Amino acid sequence: MVTVRLMGGLGNQMFQYAIGCSMAHDLHEELYLDTAFYHRPHINTTPWPYQLYHFNIQCKIISNTPLSRLRYYYMRFLHLNLFSTYDTYICEESLSYDPGVIQKKGRIYLDGYWSCEKYFLHNADLIRNAFKILTPPDAQNENWSEMIKNTNAVCIHVRRGDYVNNAGANKIYGTISPDYYHKGIEYVSKMVHNPVFFVFSDDIQWAKDNIQIPYEVHYMEHNDSVHGYEDLRLMMLCKHYIIANSTFSWWGAWLGNFREKIVVSPRNWFSDPDKKIDIIPESWVKM
Repeated sequence: MVTVRLMGGLGNQMFQYAIGCSMAHDLHEELYLDTAFYHRPHINTTPWPYQLYHFNIQCKIISNTPLSRLRYYYMRFLHLNLFSTYDTYICEESLSYDPGVIQKKGRIYLDGYWSCEKYFLHNADLIRNAFKILTPPDAQNENWSEMIKNTNAVCIHVRRGDYVNNAGANKIYGTISPDYYHKGIEYVSKMVHNPVFFVFSDDIQWAKDNIQIPYEVHYMEHNDSVHGYEDLRLMMLCKHYIIANSTFSWWGAWLGNFREKIVVSPRNWFSDPDKKIDIIPESWVKM
């Protein structure tokens, strides 16, 4: 069996599912998702909901394992396998890719964010199929879907929310400046004929006030946070992307299937430019 501890928002959940799904497939094992994180209160942490049930995922849900009741640092300190359920407890040591992780065998418990496509890229088709959204769109989202499909749609994602309002998140991630978006718009508009921009954000008014887009533009402000999967579905239909330092927009871009897609990504994912991370695919344009 392969068990993955889920935590964080939808984008993080998708990375955690992706590594678990890929490893379970390779090992011919069942996949379990430990959702205990979403059943207890958190201090100084954004209260994200579990949302993977909207997707075509194949797994079993558990939420009360011995490991879920202990903080991971106890396990790291003791260096012991305290529970016979698992042979191997793997705690993510850094945000850099660790090739040894996906070489593990046996009954595995994964604890981390795993924000790198290298953990599952060899099973990319499997992951893309798992992240087909099964929940039908409402009429308004269906109408936007048709418009996006019939234009040279460019997705712009602006992440603010807890990056601004939560001191801890702000210290880690900071915020992306309007200048980044202006450079991205200029770059994409030189490469794409007649681009139409679709702006997604948890702070649409800030995007309207601070990002100048001299082309046809539409602001996606009809879906609330509970319906984030609807925004993700629309993002996936776009042909090109200017993403934020956000796993949510990362997945929108990665799942987009336009063969000649352009993806512009922030060069620095964190406020500390020296912090190492392997989240940005080599084919994406870093700015």
